[in-house]
Amino acid sequence: MYDYELQRVPVIITTSDKYLPALLPFAYLARSYWSREKEFRVYGFTPPEFVLPPNFSFTSIGEFKDYPVNRWTDALIKIIEEHVKEELFILMLEDYWITRRVSHEAISLAATYMERHSNIIKFDLCADRMYAGGAIRGYDSFGFLDIVKSPPLSAYHMSLMTGMWRREHMLRVLKSQPSEGWTPWDVEIAGTTVLQNMGDLIVVGSEQWPIRHTLAFRSGDSTALRLEDIKREDVATITRLGFLAPWGVK
Repeated sequence: MYDYELQRVPVIITTSDKYLPALLPFAYLARSYWSREKEFRVYGFTPPEFVLPPNFSFTSIGEFKDYPVNRWTDALIKIIEEHVKEELFILMLEDYWITRRVSHEAISLAATYMERHSNIIKFDLCADRMYAGGAIRGYDSFGFLDIVKSPPLSAYHMSLMTGMWRREHMLRVLKSQPSEGWTPWDVEIAGTTVLQNMGDLIVVGSEQWPIRHTLAFRSGDSTALRLEDIKREDVATITRLGFLAPWGVK
């Protein structure tokens, strides 16, 4: 099961020029709590001037100026269509900094569960859906996972918090965007309405937390760093390594 998670479910990380420095703390914590072997694919615009660890790759999809925030979904569609060939993938943003050991076993179970249930668009890998209003607990069980179902009418049904997505279903929702495009927040709000109206796709999660992470930034503010959920020893290390210097932490 561990090998399945390690090899077959890629982690796709999106970033933009103003958030590039967040990749170094992300990579350090991912290698500490996830794996030094698993492939992490980063997609953005201007390549970073710093060197990422060997299990991280960076691919530029174009120029930053061509993808303003309201066209965030255009960039994501391009990434998925041109670079993601796997049926299932994990989507994260560069400020999702991991705080505890990741459960490879739980991720493997989630992937197998999705393969057996083709109507699942997303398997939440953190606790986002478990704590969504009205989450249906006891919906199912699989291995040691207690499966919860996200009610279609719950808020942020299309939440971009870390989850495992089915490629074709996600593209189906994203391509319903209006001509002016969607921001990440539009995906979570307007995309939720689209998903609700489709009626044939579901979002699930589990009472177990396969991945625990914090949001290093809030509300799209790349200048306001949040460290309170990260272990003190990890903060000390990434500070010593100079990874927090862009935010004045030395």
